[in-house]
Amino acid sequence: MAAIIINENTKIGKNILEMIKTLSKVDKNHAIRFLDETEFLLSTKANKEALLQGIEQVNKGENGNTLKPEELWK
Repeated sequence: MAAIIINENTKIGKNILEMIKTLSKVDKNHAIRFLDETEFLLSTKANKEALLQGIEQVNKGENGNTLKPEELWK
């Protein structure tokens, strides 16, 4: 999975988004998916667990743990 940030306030950004939306409609293999930010952050098991654990620690007033980015894509 890759995340690409496109500025939809620019002409080229609008054109790219429209092109991707059109391609995703005919994509039978679901190679193109649109996720909102929350869906993206919770899209892997490891990342979801780390985020939920972090929220729990903040709510308890505890210091959080440090994770390496590659641990979030397991």
